[in-house]
Amino acid sequence: MTNYSRLRSNELRYSLPVRWLLAVIAAFAALRGQAQISPVLVVLFAAFAAATTIYFLGPWSLRLRSTAIYWAMQVIDAAFVTGLIATSGGLASPLYLLYPLLGLRTLVYGPDVRGVVWLPFAFGPLYFAALVISYGNLAFVADPLFLTRYLLLLALVVGIVGAGLVLANRLSEVDRLRLALAARTEDLANQARALQRTANDLGDRVLELRTLQEVAKALSATLYLNETLTTVANRLSRLSGSPYCAVALLDEERTDIERLVVAAGSGTAAARQSSQVKASFMAAMVSGRHQVLRGPSNGSGQPDTEWPIAWPVGALEVIPLVARGAPIGALLVGHSQETLGDSSSRSLTESFAYFAATAIENARLYGDVTDRHRELEAVLAGIGDGVIVVDSEAHLLLMNPVAARVFGLSSPPLGVWLADLSPGDDVLQVLEETATSGLVVVRELPIASAGLGADGQPRTFQALAAPLFRPTEAGEEVSGVVTVLRDISAQKELERMKSNFLSVVSHELKTPLHSIKGFVDIFLMGKTGPVTELQRDFLTTVKEQTGHLQRLIEDLLEFSRLESGQIRLRPLLISPAEIVASVADKLTPLASNKGLSLALDVAGLPEIEADPMRLEQVLTNLVENAIKFTPDNGLIRVTGSDGSTMIELVVADSGIGVPAEERERIFDRFYQVDSSARRRYKGTGLGLTICKHIVTQHGGRIWVEAVEGGGSAFHVLLPKMFPVSGADPA
Repeated sequence: MTNYSRLRSNELRYSLPVRWLLAVIAAFAALRGQAQISPVLVVLFAAFAAATTIYFLGPWSLRLRSTAIYWAMQVIDAAFVTGLIATSGGLASPLYLLYPLLGLRTLVYGPDVRGVVWLPFAFGPLYFAALVISYGNLAFVADPLFLTRYLLLLALVVGIVGAGLVLANRLSEVDRLRLALAARTEDLANQARALQRTANDLGDRVLELRTLQEVAKALSATLYLNETLTTVANRLSRLSGSPYCAVALLDEERTDIERLVVAAGSGTAAARQSSQVKASFMAAMVSGRHQVLRGPSNGSGQPDTEWPIAWPVGALEVIPLVARGAPIGALLVGHSQETLGDSSSRSLTESFAYFAATAIENARLYGDVTDRHRELEAVLAGIGDGVIVVDSEAHLLLMNPVAARVFGLSSPPLGVWLADLSPGDDVLQVLEETATSGLVVVRELPIASAGLGADGQPRTFQALAAPLFRPTEAGEEVSGVVTVLRDISAQKELERMKSNFLSVVSHELKTPLHSIKGFVDIFLMGKTGPVTELQRDFLTTVKEQTGHLQRLIEDLLEFSRLESGQIRLRPLLISPAEIVASVADKLTPLASNKGLSLALDVAGLPEIEADPMRLEQVLTNLVENAIKFTPDNGLIRVTGSDGSTMIELVVADSGIGVPAEERERIFDRFYQVDSSARRRYKGTGLGLTICKHIVTQHGGRIWVEAVEGGGSAFHVLLPKMFPVSGADPA
């Protein structure tokens, strides 16, 4: 790449002085008369030297972008030296040494003028031509001096050309390095400018962050909506530098301004009704976009009557407040035409709007939570049951006044460990069981701190404990337990009185019934005299009804004993299959009377710990019910299956079935699906209740399901190991 600036500089520093030296040498030789040098040639060359000097010293050479003129000047200088040698004595002239001088000058042009470095090779032929001109023949070739000078000139030319090539390469490398350095310097300068801009941006950002930090700190100092709105308006005024600032909130329908709070110093103003506000302003409020509105009174100094607030400004900046993806209002900043903010202040106000929207939404949520908390406190204070809420570590979070009275507390000390209040081991066990299992636990608990009941025993409460869950990355975990305590002391007393009444009545009826049945049997045996067929029919009916009444009384007594805890189970290691077979043998005749088939599938059941008599009582009751409620020629199946820790017995029939809405209630005492006086199937309604009581005491569960095609299936789930708490200590 040609460096024209360097070419001009080299021309001024080296080429012009050499050219003037040639002119001086020629003039000196001409004046001494040692040669036949033409004065005209000397004058012309001196004029050439002067012209090139004037050109390169002037401004014209700065615009030169061609190397041809440099080639021309080199050729002219070489031709002038050739002319001097031809007119100054030929071989006798020492001016041939000017050729190497011209060759040395080409060294400085080599990197920028292509091919000029090879010009010195023309000096030998030019010297030869000068001698031919000087002698007019070739006789000088035989002169040894010619050969010596020619070889010397050739050696100098070769050295000069070699040096020129090396210098050209070195200068080219220097130029390349200089260009690379210039490019690198430019890159560094650009990077420095970029870093400076970045530093300035970072400085501005730090200032913005510091400002926003102060704003966030101020907004987090309160959770009340009115205080938050006032803080937002005042901070907005300080941030924007405008005395006219306000915050406006939309109503739930986003059709009107619900609340408007202005900054201190912005004057007192009230929001106009939506009917008086320009439609474009309401559109800007609900659009969720940062906009600048210009009213029709711009610059007049009079308030714009179509804006929601009377400010004498020409433009109104509307910065949206967006919460949960929906606009809730806007920040309003009044401007004159000259005070509209730049992009940096716009970014800062938008960041401020984000913090403000979050603070306003939090204040609203806090207000809603506060209202709901007050409502909850009022509800909890008004209900008649005790309510306790603890966290997963059993620290007290909430206790209503009823629960406080139950535990003998004047006021609930929230945050303490519930065990420190001595509620009783039963209460703590229920809470721990619920927190561990994550299931609802219902338990009847005596609580001594609640006082004594009518029977002189601690009052009894039904505790319903339900877990509270919180979401986690893995799903849900128990975060606490809420427990409702209902005083059932009066209910328990009524049940006790009813049980006592049933027990007394049953015992009182049992003896007369035995007498009645005995006398009827005597009559039927004819020991009192002959009995007619009509009398026998009547006496048989009396005997059957007496037997039915005896069974009813037995059920009542059995239920009374079970409910009062007078009967304790006596578990033994038994075979369920043998119990099922015994029940089937006993009831097969009864089933055959109705044409019913009784099928068993209990092979492979393992031995379990259970009370054999009570388990047989449960199965007998279930199979009898199946026989009773299955039409003639039906099917009854008793099946069993083995689980890991439980076994399951199923008594299924093809009978009338149990309606879905009645399946939970049929295990209640005295409950019957058809309770009318003319019902088809007779019974006390205690059989399934007794079954449930026995199964529950075994630690199992009983329920009923529908059978496809009609009928019912009663499922009995029993543990293989009998629970210790239900066994008779004897």
